[in-house]
Amino acid sequence: MIQFKNNRLLKNMTTYAILQVVNLLVGLLLPRLYLSVYGSEVNGIVSTINSFTTYFTYLEAGLGLTLIHSLFKPLADGDSKSINNILSYSKQQYKKISLIYSAIVILLSVVFPLIRSSNELNRPEFALLVFVIGIYGAIDFYTMAKYRVLLTADRKEYVISNSMIIAQLMRFVFVWLLLQFELSIVLVKTVPILTLLIRSLILKLYVKKYYPNANYSEKCNVKVTGAEQRWDALLLQISISTSTALPAIIISQLLGFKEANVYAVYGLVINAVISIVSALSSGVSPMLGKSISENRNIEKTYSIYSKIVTLTIRIVFSVTAVMTIPFIKIYTSVVDDVNYIRPLYALLSALFGALYTYRIPVTAVTNAAAIYRENRTNNIVNLVIQVIGCSIAAYFWGIPGLLIVMILSAIQRNICLFN
Repeated sequence: MIQFKNNRLLKNMTTYAILQVVNLLVGLLLPRLYLSVYGSEVNGIVSTINSFTTYFTYLEAGLGLTLIHSLFKPLADGDSKSINNILSYSKQQYKKISLIYSAIVILLSVVFPLIRSSNELNRPEFALLVFVIGIYGAIDFYTMAKYRVLLTADRKEYVISNSMIIAQLMRFVFVWLLLQFELSIVLVKTVPILTLLIRSLILKLYVKKYYPNANYSEKCNVKVTGAEQRWDALLLQISISTSTALPAIIISQLLGFKEANVYAVYGLVINAVISIVSALSSGVSPMLGKSISENRNIEKTYSIYSKIVTLTIRIVFSVTAVMTIPFIKIYTSVVDDVNYIRPLYALLSALFGALYTYRIPVTAVTNAAAIYRENRTNNIVNLVIQVIGCSIAAYFWGIPGLLIVMILSAIQRNICLFN
């Protein structure tokens, strides 16, 4: 019988699943509260800003994946010197990224309110909202990323998940309390920053206790494995995450913030289901990466894993397609400033979600083996389909046209990854 306490993969998957349930509940309840207090336009603005700042995380340029892959072998060999060199390198790089990130956030907070005005927020409020939401990512890179790299590579993602569960629950309580007084959205959006700092402190204390030899201040004189593929790893990350971040940006600019919020509400449902299915991948890439570094055959493990994921996708997204509209009716009953009941959106969104998650098993292997350069051309083609195709489709056919293009891009990605 598998001992839960000593099985990292099982702990990773279990805690990540719990985290996704917490994220699901918080991610559904808080936006509904925002809707009831601030209305559709402000909620659409928040969704659009979140989508914009998602792209700032690409300043990491595949660094996290290459650092994690570089740590597999030294961790397996117990090579403290190489581990500390990589950790020190990660600290230096993430500090630089954080500073650049902060500068871009300041620029966006000045420019965005000038490009797109709001009926609900004046320009100073708009600018502050962009800054408060955006600076979260810079602080994440500065305080937490270096710990996340070590724990992920050592297959201790359950520690990260546990810290995020605590932070999310605290975030919900604090935001709920503030919303009872209908305070400014800018003030409410500072709460995630406070909970992020708490989460970073938890990880720092854990690393200090369980990795007493870890040193983030050594001189860096080791080559990071896979660094030459860093930009190719970035392309893969962008092509995958653009699928969830790009549509809201395009819709807000072409169709307005209210329509962006309609899309965001359907996106809440689909992204929540995607996150739950993604729980099956937690800890798999590091486990496979460790096996590959030890020259072990992963074919049988991958086959079982792939079948489990595929079956889960078929079941959960079939249910999602049927239950989305009843859920949306209840969810949006607190606001009536735009029509949210659009059955075609529900069907297309569920189909896209199923195709998007279908690539999870092969992506796990790609990350474990650092197979990025081979997929460079396919990832570029996928990005072109999404950026150009979605813009044209949204302009002429609205959200349904955009969703059809996203479905086609997901099919193209899956065909290329599986070949």
